[in-house]
Formats: sequence, C-alpha cells, structure tokens
Amino acid sequence: MKKWYDAYTGLPFRHLGNDPKTGIDCFNLCALILKQRLSANVKVLTSTFCNIVDADWYNKTNESFLDEFNNPENGFIKVTNLKIYDIVVMSIGSTNVPNHCAMYVDDNKVLHIMDKHTSWISPYGSYYKQYTTGIYRWKNLND
Repeated sequence: MKKWYDAYTGLPFRHLGNDPKTGIDCFNLCALILKQRLSANVKVLTSTFCNIVDADWYNKTNESFLDEFNNPENGFIKVTNLKIYDIVVMSIGSTNVPNHCAMYVDDNKVLHIMDKHTSWISPYGSYYKQYTTGIYRWKNLND
C-alpha cells in the first residue's frame, strides 16, 4: 500500500538545494513537505541561515544553523511527543551542534535526505534517537 511519504523518497540531495528534481537538502525537504501537505507558510530556507556552501559543511561548523526550528517566529514549537510531520533535529557527524533534520512519518519511521544519499525512510530507533537534539512541530498543526 502506497503511503503519502513515498512521493518524497528517492529525491537527489544537494546542499542548499530547494528543488526535488535537481536536488534538495534536509531542511528544505521538510519545509517543502510542510508547504505541500499542510499549506504551511515556512518563511526560511537553508540558504537563509547557512552560508557555508561547501558540501561538507556539517563537519566544519560550530554554529547551530538548525536553531531556526527553535524560533516560534518561524512557525515551529518544541514538543516531546512525536506526531506525523514533526521535525526531528539531530547532531550527526563530528560536530556537537544540530546539523541534520528528518521528518517523522509514522510508526517510528523518519524521512531523511543527506549527502551521498537520495531521500529514504529509516527506522527512528536507538541510532537516530541518540543524536536527537529536539523535536519540533509546525505551530498550526492541530493536536
């Protein structure tokens, strides 16, 4: 049975990309889904807050670019319980700052996209949970 999120798997990755055909990054993929599925007016893109154009940026930063989720003015609120369309923010790699996000799609699964991968669904289990720094919900998503 086809799921709503299947349409978002297999997309190419491109750092700072915002086009699902030519390449998109993790933050912009989450924003795209929120816009398409919830009519959310996400005001920021990765290029709004990340000025490192190097594709290996996530290993070279000490800045917490994904703090954009922690700013209610940008439309997100921090939550503790997972719900479909929530954004899971993580610190993966050699940095100790949030540098990756994925969307919770249901049944302990998240939708990801990252360097050297097309977008895919993975279990949200112990591996990704250990790197999670916060869970954020679009403020207008009904509880």
